[in-house]
Amino acid sequence: MTGCSSVMLARAAEWNCSIFRKDGMLPIDTVIKEYLKLAVDYDNSPSNSKYCIQNILRELQETPRGRRFLECQTLEQICAIWDLEWYCQEKQSEYHKKGIQGRWQVCPDELEPPNKRFKVAELNLEGVIKMKVCFIRASFTDTNLPKSQLHAWAGKNGFKLPTYHTHQVEKLFCSVLTFNDQKYTSTFWEKNKKFAEQGAALVALFHLGVISEENLIKYGSIIK
Repeated sequence: MTGCSSVMLARAAEWNCSIFRKDGMLPIDTVIKEYLKLAVDYDNSPSNSKYCIQNILRELQETPRGRRFLECQTLEQICAIWDLEWYCQEKQSEYHKKGIQGRWQVCPDELEPPNKRFKVAELNLEGVIKMKVCFIRASFTDTNLPKSQLHAWAGKNGFKLPTYHTHQVEKLFCSVLTFNDQKYTSTFWEKNKKFAEQGAALVALFHLGVISEENLIKYGSIIK
């Protein structure tokens, strides 16, 4: 008998689940890569995936790579740390083309029962430039946030600063930005007002030619 308790086994498995492997334990990088593929395949939430990987990394979170990992906000960003961003992008694109719904498709119309369903049309989006863009906070520094970029561009070109009108339905937010007599919005419903405003600013920056589609893909803001 080893004298090992079930709690000790559970803790060891939490640190490296390959402990039960007949041929011996695998390196943690191998375990994390295989775990990430499963997380992408089943559209696991980034927060839960991050928590599981934190339990594997433990003290390695204090290394340069560990600190970069802690700054990640999306599965794609986490995958990039382990050179798997291509896998995440391909799977997301595949699911998107097949019409498989994930976080990108979440909107009030899908969450409310029919008798209480909120109609997106009630936002009065006529004449509004729309684009599905997700704001990923970890992709930007405090000085180059989309709203800051748009404000700087407006000042440089002699335009009035944009205004924002944000709508909330349950715990989802959508913001309509008005700038130079044109309105912009992202059809990606964000988790808070600040993110919704940043998303709308991204749409405006793209249509004004300040940010390219390539940059939006790199930021993880759009799926192609």
